[in-house]
Amino acid sequence: SNSDPCHWQNVRCDSDNRIIRIQIGSRGVSGSLSASIANLTNLQVLELMSNNISGPLPGLKGLGSLQTLNLHDNQFNLIPPDFFDGLTSLQEVYLDNNPFKAWSIPDGLKGAASLKNFSANSANIDGKIPDFFNSDTFPSMIHLHLSSNHLQGGLPTGLSGLGLQSLWLDGQTDSSGSRTLNGTIEVLQNLTQLAQIWLNMNGFTGPMPDLSGLTDLQHLNLRDNSLTGPVPPYLAKLPSLRLVNLTNNDLQGPMPKFPATVSSDLQTGKNSFCLSQPGLDCDSRVNALISVLEPFGYPLQFAENWKGNDPCDNWMGITCSNGNITVINLRGKGLSGTISPNFAALTSVQTLILSRNNITGTIPDALATMPNLKILDVSYNHLYGKSSMRRHSTPVQW
Repeated sequence: SNSDPCHWQNVRCDSDNRIIRIQIGSRGVSGSLSASIANLTNLQVLELMSNNISGPLPGLKGLGSLQTLNLHDNQFNLIPPDFFDGLTSLQEVYLDNNPFKAWSIPDGLKGAASLKNFSANSANIDGKIPDFFNSDTFPSMIHLHLSSNHLQGGLPTGLSGLGLQSLWLDGQTDSSGSRTLNGTIEVLQNLTQLAQIWLNMNGFTGPMPDLSGLTDLQHLNLRDNSLTGPVPPYLAKLPSLRLVNLTNNDLQGPMPKFPATVSSDLQTGKNSFCLSQPGLDCDSRVNALISVLEPFGYPLQFAENWKGNDPCDNWMGITCSNGNITVINLRGKGLSGTISPNFAALTSVQTLILSRNNITGTIPDALATMPNLKILDVSYNHLYGKSSMRRHSTPVQW
């Protein structure tokens, strides 16, 4: 055998006989990775993926020229907290499918300012998605893949500045199987270069954000969350969309109809679409009631209760007479946000009770046009300002 590693298969050297590449993926290699690898200070590419290498990963501090680190699909069991320290040239990292002891993404990664791809699916990561995933730290990042880990908390606002083309954060759970990634997905509306969004099997709540600017979006997987509110109509018109999965949320309003070019999964599941046939509009009373929830953030309790296409059929807080809504009583429902002027579309309402919530803002002037309104109770909220209701015959309880 040749003692000069520059002549070894799967090893490449530069003109000064310094090792710059080690590429031994899928070679049936076992054993552990020696800490002396950090002495190969000119190494640019280290590919050991799809082998059976085990034990802890050593620190790689000396590898300041390393651009590609591919360790996925091995048996590594520990990643040290200082693992990324000194790896200032890193562009691509693949750590997927290793049985690491639980770890959080360390601050040391921030030094890799040229990072484009960070992939660590099924790598036993816990903690929050770091705030340093932003355009100041990683101006070139295009792929962030962290599926099937134990990440918790919400999506950091800094994500919105990244030029991401794919974002995989699906399936974040704790040891008991509870979903640990939550909050809203509002940040997506600023990620206008995204082609793939995988946020399925999490605990996200609130409405679907405005994705109309995501003209390159091909795959949108939001199934198995607790998203509420209507599916925005523009979604079916996104030019690049090929796959959309919204099954098993708490979505409301009409079931959207997607063109034949889009593979769509919209099984009703726990969704609250008014009708089970795509493309049919809801009853006007249903549309009006769902629209008044918008400034309140489409609370989950309403999505879970206001089902079907007849608000007079046991909808929470709704009383009817001969098919006309006469009373809306949303007292003490934990509502925050402002009062929608769209209440005015419900012209048959005689009594509107919004007391004992956390509502802010003013009473919309539009409510003064409700012809049958006799009682308006907005007491025990945080409203302010003058209201044209004061010049109206309706008694207002503040």
